[in-house]
Amino acid sequence: MTLFPLQHLFADDLFADGRDPAAVVALLDGAPVSLARLRADVAGNARHLKDAGCRRGLLATQDAYWGAVGLFALLHAGAEVVVPQNAQPGTLAALADAWDVVVCDRPPPGVEPVHVLAPGGEGPDMGMDLNPLDPAAPLAFFTSGSTGAPKRVAKTLALLEREAEAVERLLGPVVPAGARVHATVTHQHVYGLAFRLCWPLATGRPFAGTTHELWETALAVLECGDALITSPAHLGRLAGIAPVPPRHRPSLVLSAGAPLDEAAARAAEAVFDVPPTEIFGSTETGAVAWRRRIAPDPPWRPLPGVAVESDADGALLVRAPHAPGGVHHGADRVTVQPDGGLRFLGRADRVVKIEGKRVGLPEVEEQLRRLPWVADAAAVVLDGPVPVLGAAVVPSAEGVAALSAQGAFRFGRALRRGLSATQEPAGLPRRWRFVDALPSGTLGKRRAADIAALFEDTPMPTRLSPARPTEPEVRAVHPRDGGADLDLFLPADLAQVEGHFPQAPIVPGVAQIDWAVKLGARHLGLPLDVAQNFQVKFRRIIAPGQPVTLALRHVAARRRLTFEYRSGEEVLSSGSIALEGT
Repeated sequence: MTLFPLQHLFADDLFADGRDPAAVVALLDGAPVSLARLRADVAGNARHLKDAGCRRGLLATQDAYWGAVGLFALLHAGAEVVVPQNAQPGTLAALADAWDVVVCDRPPPGVEPVHVLAPGGEGPDMGMDLNPLDPAAPLAFFTSGSTGAPKRVAKTLALLEREAEAVERLLGPVVPAGARVHATVTHQHVYGLAFRLCWPLATGRPFAGTTHELWETALAVLECGDALITSPAHLGRLAGIAPVPPRHRPSLVLSAGAPLDEAAARAAEAVFDVPPTEIFGSTETGAVAWRRRIAPDPPWRPLPGVAVESDADGALLVRAPHAPGGVHHGADRVTVQPDGGLRFLGRADRVVKIEGKRVGLPEVEEQLRRLPWVADAAAVVLDGPVPVLGAAVVPSAEGVAALSAQGAFRFGRALRRGLSATQEPAGLPRRWRFVDALPSGTLGKRRAADIAALFEDTPMPTRLSPARPTEPEVRAVHPRDGGADLDLFLPADLAQVEGHFPQAPIVPGVAQIDWAVKLGARHLGLPLDVAQNFQVKFRRIIAPGQPVTLALRHVAARRRLTFEYRSGEEVLSSGSIALEGT
């Protein structure tokens, strides 16, 4: 397929190379957008940004189409493009010195000044002349990294262009020319920007502006041969989804952000009838390596034009035309096999010192997962006068039963005994948190700051005692059309029961609503933080110490989450929560 240089994409001699101005390059709210319309939108917004004197524009759009308009409008206006890790008010405030105008499709609350992207119109007075862009045009990406602190990564338009070329060499033979590119991940992340925006624009494949948060909407728009850009966070929620019919079968299911576990890989292949392809990379390097999940844990391969080595300490060394400076020394540890295949061994910065001993956090996590009581685990160093090791654990079904019977303190001690077979005392966690899911970012990547935050609510106790749970135990999840049924156990020592009432304890209604919100967000992937607009009806008292079923359903047409707490066939309480404003 012909590649169109991004620096010439909207130049005034745009159509001299034979490109059809009526060619469809994007989908905006499902409607096709022509190349001529996209160019007019870029020209019109570039004129306004240039007239306003914008020097550094922070790009924060929800729709990828307007993301493309904003990106190229800023470049043609001669401004630096600043891409934050998210558009939360706290993030924008932390980056206040890095931008002078927020370029958006929906203004963030309480942020000024803003330029709201708008259609560019037609005619010579509606835009500006678009000359070829400088390959050195600057972009600044901010990433939270593993610690949560914003980190600035400087790139250029030329690097984005070279990455699109490498991606096309890899994926061009797989994805038909003209296939549409859909996504469940945002273009605001460097992975999404490269694969769902720059690569389609450089190859003439139409890209959809909508980012699908739910599988129901994503599967409804897929057509045979389309490409789907997604992540482990989404592919891990395919349970209960029926295989797509041939007319909706994509040519590519792409995942990046974190390694895809085997269960999610097999579920993806069962649903889409194509093994998922994984990308390894970073904000600094862009895409580095890939693998197709045709077997459990296959080796990785460098992208075309990329060379990967390991230094004397086993740390990653990348040589790529789309990496700043051409070379990047990373924090990941890697082994290179004789045939060129790669094995990633975790990050070098996750080898820590505890009590003067070197402890590999990935090894602690892997040994925990091998215990029969553990489904997943994450280890973290907790700062204090004396640093200690903490572990957040998702119990298995067997672990849930043991935790309920023994309590948190004794269960943690049992896990320490299990670990002691492979770990020295320094590698045994001193503090524990037991959760039904580990926190992760939008792509499924875990950050040390998020794991450490699990330990902030409860300070280190002066004497060892079990912590009182604040949520029910999720013992089973049964996917249903539009939602899921969760089998819950309500421990007798729930913190919310205190004061309701000593002689005959009951679960308060506010706790029931709160759990519906949190479990709906975790298990259905709904964008819920708090129940601000809800309706509820309490029919029977719910007492702690009993099992109940929580039925959650997403009513997409009404933008609501409905819930029912049941005991057998008896409805104990029910209600609905609005998804508006999330």
